[in-house]
Amino acid sequence: MARSLRISPFRALALTVVLSLTGAGAAACADAHDQAGGFDSCESFSQYTPGDEAGSTVRIATALTGTEGERFEQSLSLFETCTGIDVVHEGTDSLEENLRARAAGETDWDADLAVVPQPGLVADLADQGALSPLPDAVGANVELGWDHAWSAAGTVNGTFYAAPLMASVKSFVWYSPAAFDRAHYALPTTWDELVALTEEVVADHPDGSVTPWCLGVADGDTTGWPMTDWLEETILATGGTGAYDAWADHNVSLDDPSAVRALDTVGSLLLGKGRVPGGREGALSTTMEQAGQELVDGSCLMMMASSSFESMLPAGTVVTDAEGRGATATASAAGDGVSGGGAVEAAGSGGATADGATGVSAFVLPSAEKEDGDAPVLVGGDYLVSLRGRTGTSAAASAVLDYLTSAGWAQGRAELGGMATANRGVEVDEVSSDVAARATRILQSRQSVVRLDASDSMPSQVGTDALWNALSSWTAGEVGSRRALARAEAAWPADR
Repeated sequence: MARSLRISPFRALALTVVLSLTGAGAAACADAHDQAGGFDSCESFSQYTPGDEAGSTVRIATALTGTEGERFEQSLSLFETCTGIDVVHEGTDSLEENLRARAAGETDWDADLAVVPQPGLVADLADQGALSPLPDAVGANVELGWDHAWSAAGTVNGTFYAAPLMASVKSFVWYSPAAFDRAHYALPTTWDELVALTEEVVADHPDGSVTPWCLGVADGDTTGWPMTDWLEETILATGGTGAYDAWADHNVSLDDPSAVRALDTVGSLLLGKGRVPGGREGALSTTMEQAGQELVDGSCLMMMASSSFESMLPAGTVVTDAEGRGATATASAAGDGVSGGGAVEAAGSGGATADGATGVSAFVLPSAEKEDGDAPVLVGGDYLVSLRGRTGTSAAASAVLDYLTSAGWAQGRAELGGMATANRGVEVDEVSSDVAARATRILQSRQSVVRLDASDSMPSQVGTDALWNALSSWTAGEVGSRRALARAEAAWPADR
């Protein structure tokens, strides 16, 4: 099994596109299908065995910790057994800091590969000469499995440096079908209905004992990022794809009136009296995990978070469909911290399960107008890179790159739970939970109108610094919408 080194606590691509995706030991190897998506014997891994480098160690650094990190390691365990390559995973909250210090020659920290959560950081590292171009086999895997827009996000000045590894739909609103059923609340299908539902919940609980929204903004040095998601989602939902594209591509300034109006709308929805537990102060001191606990406890009823959020849900939680059926245990609920994906017997509609587990599901954030098709959604991704070394990318590291970008790895990892994918080689029916399966269908569908997360592709000093800080100040009520966005705009580099 991949050994974990636990550490506690891109020039950016202004790329906004519509992704048009098509649907689509010997003993350790015995149950390979369950762990590696169809790799049913060690013979299946023969193409990855690096000859003289068998027994080599490959270090891979990611921001995946907790359940996500454990599942990533599990997805590599059979590969290690069958190839003899020892993959050492370092899951750390300091990934970006480590990568930038390495690129600047300011640290002894090192790794062979990394999983980078923002295309903007990929571009910065490539410009500094810190990355090696990816092998042809990796490019072939990505071309076979992913829409071109995903590989374009990992291409800098015509060179392919970053392969899409995991994807998520960010435009999900998590809720408890049981809580909605008890209160006779209907799922909103338009933005106006979402606003009306918010006001209805506030009116039903004038003492603030239950709020319509759960909101966690605190996250250490990265505090504020959930508000960038809210801003981007609201620009897209209320202004449409044209307004979003102009803002994301920086064809208009970050403090353009359309963005200021959207941020005002977010404030009206989330930060008025009785809208979130503890108001502004509560949001700023609450993490995403804590907000998820509040959702499950029933002190708030809706929470916007990506499809991968199920990995952060508290113990005893199951993911269901909108009717409360088809319950699937999260990793915490499964009890081993890793496996996840276990079916839980449902006792009928409303989200109740036979063993008393709390059920949650998710709906897509609705648009201002009813669409002919589904509402447009925002997506994010994690990208696999090879860190430039003195002797280039080793055969063992190339084998890990090849395997991680294969449809077989994506299938096996999706079956472990908590991950959606745009890889069209993955069979959606085998994806573990209803929410992850729906997210995968959205990511794979030709009919989906999808936009890449704008801040992830902005110059990093803007998208993962100035904008986060400005929106934290805005959430605290220290500055208004126009001033907050003007601060972020002022950080945009003149040569971009």
